[in-house]
Amino acid sequence: MAKTIKNFIRGKMPWQLRLKASLWRRLTPMHPPSDTPIVVFAIPLVSKRRAPDWDVVCRNLGATLQALRSQSTSSWKVLICGQNIPKTLVLDDQVHFLKSTVSDKFYDKGDKRRQIIAHMAKSLKTDGYYFQLDADDLLHPDLVAHICSDHNGAGYYLESGYLYDVGRDLFAPLGTQTTPFWSVCGSSTAAYFDFRKSTKFKALLNELKSHKRIISRMRTYGFTMQPIPFPAGLYLVNHGQNMIERRGNLGGKLSYAEEHALEDDRQIALVKKTFRIS
Repeated sequence: MAKTIKNFIRGKMPWQLRLKASLWRRLTPMHPPSDTPIVVFAIPLVSKRRAPDWDVVCRNLGATLQALRSQSTSSWKVLICGQNIPKTLVLDDQVHFLKSTVSDKFYDKGDKRRQIIAHMAKSLKTDGYYFQLDADDLLHPDLVAHICSDHNGAGYYLESGYLYDVGRDLFAPLGTQTTPFWSVCGSSTAAYFDFRKSTKFKALLNELKSHKRIISRMRTYGFTMQPIPFPAGLYLVNHGQNMIERRGNLGGKLSYAEEHALEDDRQIALVKKTFRIS
């Protein structure tokens, strides 16, 4: 009962969410998707004070950005929001850094994502896809190309990929036959937005919080997201900087990696080559 009352006060009851979505759809004109979509990657970066090892954070971010720079198309940009800018971070037309406006409390991802979304609504005059990306995950080099060429005007999710136990160099497949990639990794959804005529999509993007509920929340708002048809993500764990490790929830991921680890050397080599693991 207490949880129900709490959800009602916060406007999180199912009927309240449906009503909010219905009102948003009624007040938001829909336009045909453009011919030039862009994928915007939103990276909330942990503060230097909160990071057990800031150098590791910077190295992981560097690898994540290198994976983006290796995309087979340039139709993307990344917005990084944090309290501290890494000394090695190279900024250009595609990589931007936003100084965080909030204190570095233990969990400030939501605040940083809202700041990124506000910046998008103010600075972008296009449509495309909003991709929540953690600063230590790697993406397939053809992911952006697939999204922008297919361009369904609704969104995409990563159904399959791999969990990479960095400490033990183990790769375990994630997908429809085991555990869907999007159900365990936060770097797994690309939600449609359109800021060409108004900023109303800002409210929708701010509704997208837990990666486990983004697909259903987008559906409530009238957008049926589609799966990426190939293993498109590499979820890195056991490198000392995961949020789940800071929360003490790493054990299940390590057990999964050990139980489902790939054993075929050729398959492992292909995964490493695809995601540029040296």
